[in-house]
Amino acid sequence: MAQLSIRPGACTLAWTRAASSGVALSLALLAPLSASAQDGATPREIPKGFVLPGPAPTNAPAGTGSAASPGSDAGSSGGSTVGGKAQNPVDFATAPKKATTDWPCIQRRVDQITAGQIWSGPPLPDPASVDASDEVSRLIDQVAARRTPLADAETAVKDYIEALPKGEREAAAAGFVSVLLDRLNTERSQIMRGIERYGVKQKTLAARLREEAKAFSTQQNNPTANPTALDDARQQMLWNTRVFNERRQSLSYVCEVPTLIEQRAFALGRAAGQAL
Repeated sequence: MAQLSIRPGACTLAWTRAASSGVALSLALLAPLSASAQDGATPREIPKGFVLPGPAPTNAPAGTGSAASPGSDAGSSGGSTVGGKAQNPVDFATAPKKATTDWPCIQRRVDQITAGQIWSGPPLPDPASVDASDEVSRLIDQVAARRTPLADAETAVKDYIEALPKGEREAAAAGFVSVLLDRLNTERSQIMRGIERYGVKQKTLAARLREEAKAFSTQQNNPTANPTALDDARQQMLWNTRVFNERRQSLSYVCEVPTLIEQRAFALGRAAGQAL
């Protein structure tokens, strides 16, 4: 019987050759696929310096060059151009104006309380055209005073409107809120003007303290300075500093007053609306 003999080296060589042939065949089949897209289209080469164009600003004023003109190549330069030069798309933006007010409070300054903030009922009449009775005038004096607890003021407003006939409530409530709002706005404006005067005095005192500190430092470094005059200057500077700090501490309480008036106006307007 014939014997079959297999050499290990020959078998390994044959397997290696077969594997190499299979890999080469696979690469040959995949080569055409790498140069085409999934839908069969051949992708175009990306131009050098290409930038994806974005939407032009909608709030740019005319003449700034921030919006692309019809027919222009927005993607060729990556932005708008004026006179052949690339422009920043936010060049038309302006910086906020520097504050010129003497308002010293951290609370935002709001000049007037508007009717829409406190009233959702029928349109308010002109306060000058409202013929307020003695009863309404006394009620406004009572509820507008900050010494009156807010809960008591709301109850008084509701009791007044609910005591009226239903057909008269809307007109009476609108007239009452109009006169009340005018009264609170007038009082609030006077207080805000006083706060601004307060702030001006604080700024003036702060500037004077800086000048006194500078003069005292110069006088203190003078070896021939009069000790009595030096001590007087020190005492005056300490006193002014104390006054400044006390006024600054009380300023936080003063600045709350316009906000308290605004809250009272909202609460009373809501009470009047609920009584309709």
